[in-house]
Amino acid sequence: MPPDGDKTGRPGYDRVFLPPPDTIVDGGVFRLGCFSGPAARANMLDVQMPYHYPVPRWFKALRCKEWRAFQFGDSRFYAMAALYEGKTFSLVLFNAWDKERKKAYEFRKVLPPRSFGIGENLDGSEIAYRGRKFSLSMASPLSEGVVLVEVEAAKRGPRPAFSGSFRFAYNARQTAPCSACMPLGLNRALYSLKVLMPMEGWFETKDERYDFAAADSMGVLDDHKGYYPFRMRYDWVSGFGVDQKGRRVGFNLTHNQVKDQSLYNENLLWINSRAFPLPPVRVTRPQGPAGVWHIQDTEGLVDLLFKPERKHSIKLDTIVMAADYHGPFGSFEGVLRSPDGGEKVDAKTLYGMGEQKFLRA
Repeated sequence: MPPDGDKTGRPGYDRVFLPPPDTIVDGGVFRLGCFSGPAARANMLDVQMPYHYPVPRWFKALRCKEWRAFQFGDSRFYAMAALYEGKTFSLVLFNAWDKERKKAYEFRKVLPPRSFGIGENLDGSEIAYRGRKFSLSMASPLSEGVVLVEVEAAKRGPRPAFSGSFRFAYNARQTAPCSACMPLGLNRALYSLKVLMPMEGWFETKDERYDFAAADSMGVLDDHKGYYPFRMRYDWVSGFGVDQKGRRVGFNLTHNQVKDQSLYNENLLWINSRAFPLPPVRVTRPQGPAGVWHIQDTEGLVDLLFKPERKHSIKLDTIVMAADYHGPFGSFEGVLRSPDGGEKVDAKTLYGMGEQKFLRA
């Protein structure tokens, strides 16, 4: 399938979102493009010849990395939750950052290869990690108009116990889900769904129970699968909040190993229930990942500074895999504009996170 857009000969940010396909692989070939919702089936393992030679289905499953993640919060809290199937290893992450009190509630565990239940279908799925002292579950009954996340952690040494339940609204009136299938070379691709959603729920610690109910409570779902190279690299930033006009605003910006990013990228600006495609971006860090990040495009639509506040890093180096990951939380400055010139967002009221990621696996 040809890329969605390029109707006027302008770059890929001028693209439109096509209706989502039933399957992301059709006749053994990826259906490349950007879509106005999730594919009914993200059937990544049905691809034929993802490498130079035929490979069995088990090998394709081994090479296709998958994760489901959420970033959510309000004016006081920012949190992220992720279940990551790296195939040579697995990872469970939860990190809630109290911006007012500068206090973190977190759990992180690297596991041997295992499945959390991530499959082809997002709608109706439930995935989870349940351990002796920590559990994290994610349910996605999209056809019922909701997405659910629940977490519970027992006290571990100096780390306090906490629990939470978060309910996200998923409907055409309030959300604009966008997915993309993008080429990584040969007959390999990655598939990604992103959606900004209103949220309600609660988070409880030893000291208090905090309710998320205000208009500034929201979050982003990230459902992701990809035949990434053995050495995987990408830069990513995401943020959300209520802007000066009282609108629910969010963005997703990535520079990764996708081929021809002027036509294929997952860069988005959300304003209430509308989604606008954005051009390719570059991320530079003159002072390293702990310093200010610069995020810009070449079209004048993205001009941001990301200022890390809460450090979050992972560094591993073993015979079978290596990881160098920086995922800080922080605030933004700068502007975002829609491609049609009709919308401008001042980013100073937005909060989010960035990732500088290298993985050899």
